[in-house]
Amino acid sequence: MKKTLFKLLVVLSISAFVGCNGSSGENNSTQQENALVKDIEIDEFKKLVIDNPGIIVDVRTPEEVADGVIEGAMVVDITQEDFMERISKLEKGKPIYVYCKAGGRSANASEKLVGLGYQQVYNIMGGMDAWKANGYPTVN
Repeated sequence: MKKTLFKLLVVLSISAFVGCNGSSGENNSTQQENALVKDIEIDEFKKLVIDNPGIIVDVRTPEEVADGVIEGAMVVDITQEDFMERISKLEKGKPIYVYCKAGGRSANASEKLVGLGYQQVYNIMGGMDAWKANGYPTVN
C-alpha cells in the first residue's frame, strides 16, 4: 500500500512539473514570435512610419552617412564599440525601423535589438540603396 501511494505521488509530481513547464514554454514561444524582426520593403516603410511613428535608426558608417540620411534618422554606427550600449538606450515601447546601405547590417542590428527585448523591430530591406533608387529625399 505504501509503495503504491509513493508511486502515485511520484507520478502526480512529475505530471505537475511537466504541465508547468509546457505552459511556460508556450508563453516564451509566444513572446519570441511577437519579437521577431519584420523585414519590410521601402514603400511599406514609408506607409508604416506615417501610421505608426517610431525611431528610425541608420547603422551605416560615417563615410556612408556623409552622403545623406533619411530625415529624422538617428545614426548609430554598427561597427563602433559602443553600438550595443547606444541601441540599448532606445525607447522600448516604440517601433524601431533599422536601415543600412543594402540591408545586411540592418538585419544584424535588428536581431540584436530583439535580443535586447525590443518587440517592434523592422528591418528596411534594400536600405539606403533602395531608398535612393526610388527617388526619395535624404538630408545631411
